[in-house]
Amino acid sequence: MATVKSSIETVKTPGLALPAAPPEHGDDAMLRDGTRVHVRAIHPADIELERRFLESLSSASRRFRFLDTMNSPSEALLKQMTAIDPATDAAFVALLGTGDQTREIGVARFSAQADGDDCEFAVTVADTWQRKGLGTLLMQRLIEVARTRGIKKMHSSDAADNDLMREFAERLHFRHQRDPDDAKLVLYSLRLDETETTRSSA
Repeated sequence: MATVKSSIETVKTPGLALPAAPPEHGDDAMLRDGTRVHVRAIHPADIELERRFLESLSSASRRFRFLDTMNSPSEALLKQMTAIDPATDAAFVALLGTGDQTREIGVARFSAQADGDDCEFAVTVADTWQRKGLGTLLMQRLIEVARTRGIKKMHSSDAADNDLMREFAERLHFRHQRDPDDAKLVLYSLRLDETETTRSSA
């Protein structure tokens, strides 16, 4: 996943220069290869869109996302992933096409813990759209929203053989360590109250 040349306004925040979070109806951004995608908050009406997206992923990408094998998501899971609690969660989808031709090619989300200081995140990009900067764009949206809400740390737990996640995390200066309780997992974390220089030198 490479750095995104975004067509949207860039705002200054501590540590990273990030694209402003899109309004409720969403906005457009340009990927490294010139493709323009529409990014907006996920809606409860997106169940079928999300189902088609998850079912289109390769088995490896689904395993990396859910840390388990899954052919098709359940209705309960789809409702959970599309009905976002704005008090604790945020989720953005990247879309191509309009009307009946609309398809989801990426999604990123976080869910904050009870204390509001930490949140768990996940970013998933369709196999054919990986390494085009889409994951970075979506992650930047999450970071901006998390900072706005006063969240101080983001974290995730990912498969140790997920090379794409490792490259992505290194590019954004995430800290990482093997999970002491499961050698098959790697724990990634990002402090939002640190500057990029501080993270790079840690």
